[in-house]
Amino acid sequence: MPYVYTSWVVKQDIVNGIGYQTYYIGLLQLVLAVMSFAAIFFYKNRPLQSKICTAAIVISFIMLVLMLWIYPGRIFPQVFQIQGIEPQYTVGAFISLAPVVLLYLANKFILRDEKKVRAADRLR
Repeated sequence: MPYVYTSWVVKQDIVNGIGYQTYYIGLLQLVLAVMSFAAIFFYKNRPLQSKICTAAIVISFIMLVLMLWIYPGRIFPQVFQIQGIEPQYTVGAFISLAPVVLLYLANKFILRDEKKVRAADRLR
């Protein structure tokens, strides 16, 4: 019997299927989106922008661990009492790795800009 797994709920693929709340993943996605969007506006304070990016990387990593390893491998077999569940990951699951990579690159370039600004200030 197929199950639908979203950021907010896991349920059987029927109209009123049995559901299990996975709202932690949805909340982490909202926090990650707000932090990433807020980091854009701290361009005048690069150290704070870098700290926000680092925190977003940690949150994104925690979200990926929950979404791809903890819930499918540990929680769902216990909740639904079905042993031998093999999760099948689609391309969408691997697209979730993109925020970690993009936040890492953003942080790298923020630190590079800060280094250039400090070097320019030293020359004055």
